[in-house]
Amino acid sequence: MNTSASTLVVECLSPASATHLRMVLDFARTHLAGLRRHTGESYFEHGQQIVKALREITADTTLLAAAMAHDLLVLPDGKAIMEASPLTSEERSLAHGMHKLRKLHIDENTKDLDRVIRSFANDSRLLLLRMAHRLIDIRHIRTLSPKRQREIARETLHMYTAIAGRLGFHRWRHEMEDICFQILQPKNAAALEEEFARMSAVDMICIDRTTAFLRKQLASVGISADLSHRIKGLYSTYRKIVVKGRPFRELTDRLALRIIVPSLDDCYRTLGVVHRCMHPVPGKLKDYIGAPKENGYRSIHTVVYPLRGVTEQPMEIQIRTGDMHAECELGIARHTDYKHYLNTLHRSSVRVNLFKNLLTLQAETRSPRQFANALRHYFDDGHIAIFDAKNNLYHMKKPVTALEFIERMQNGAKKRAPASFRVNGRIVPGTIVLQDGDTVEAVSRRR
Repeated sequence: MNTSASTLVVECLSPASATHLRMVLDFARTHLAGLRRHTGESYFEHGQQIVKALREITADTTLLAAAMAHDLLVLPDGKAIMEASPLTSEERSLAHGMHKLRKLHIDENTKDLDRVIRSFANDSRLLLLRMAHRLIDIRHIRTLSPKRQREIARETLHMYTAIAGRLGFHRWRHEMEDICFQILQPKNAAALEEEFARMSAVDMICIDRTTAFLRKQLASVGISADLSHRIKGLYSTYRKIVVKGRPFRELTDRLALRIIVPSLDDCYRTLGVVHRCMHPVPGKLKDYIGAPKENGYRSIHTVVYPLRGVTEQPMEIQIRTGDMHAECELGIARHTDYKHYLNTLHRSSVRVNLFKNLLTLQAETRSPRQFANALRHYFDDGHIAIFDAKNNLYHMKKPVTALEFIERMQNGAKKRAPASFRVNGRIVPGTIVLQDGDTVEAVSRRR
């Protein structure tokens, strides 16, 4: 393999780990470089791509080696070749598990549920390997037939992106969402792309001016900060338009400026600076540091009004530390401190975020059987996936109406029943039976 690719894969590993991984890479190249996949690239190149994706979230050499070599098993004498490889016994076990999941289908009617449960219950690391494999499949999805593209995109958008969100792999999630959205709803995706292109010049002017303005304001009070921006993705924009029923130009979080500061105290100092020198939108301040989201997301969000000479667009300001930002972007695999989730299994917040807590649950359940039973409860055919207005994912037992879903969200609180409900952006009666993947929002009574 070329030197630059090898260097990227082993970067920041210990000398012993780097040497071991290079041996695995060279072995895989010898046996897989001449064998082509249906997408056109060699099996060796495919393994490299999975390893590079994994390096975004982990430096676990065991995972990297297993990912690099798992395709040895596609060879006619693959088992013997695997035994002769430089892989450790643990890495060979992971590679075999990863290979078995190659044709796995995880959707609302999956026939492979028991296979999923057995694999992830016995070694939850296989989920990370499976997610990286699916990410690479999505990046190459255009090489497949239109029918196969739609099948994979539908499965991915239904389940894999939700899993990525629960694990905190937001970068992976957004990338997969946008590609799948373009395949499944090409007309809507193209229309949104035109809107983004139309606004691009103004957007970048607003971002550049706001960045320069806030950098100067923060420096004046001694706050060291890194500033970057993000423009909301296609699919998340589409979902917001549908859920909120607002036109593209009225979305207040379409543009976001991220301010990364050294410490927790600096986060709140920065918020004070932003609110002092700009025009905050009332009701749009969200402190996910003081009260983290259920999936562990931590950041402060606020929205500012257009400021003459700075920005012509409403803009979301996100404030967090470097560690928080790494977790926001790349998920829980960067951390190892997961404790005390098992005793909260009965809570809805944990059910919603089951995969976010997968590593913990696997570690703290008394046996793989106990963990498998917990998983089976949430992924049998009697449950459907429903989104709320904040894009949170719920698994609920079928059948369920819009009214029952909202009552469940209210956790038994005594609240006046909503006047009506919006499902997938359309006003419907509360008695409507929800379908898998619906988005549900209560519409408040007008006084």
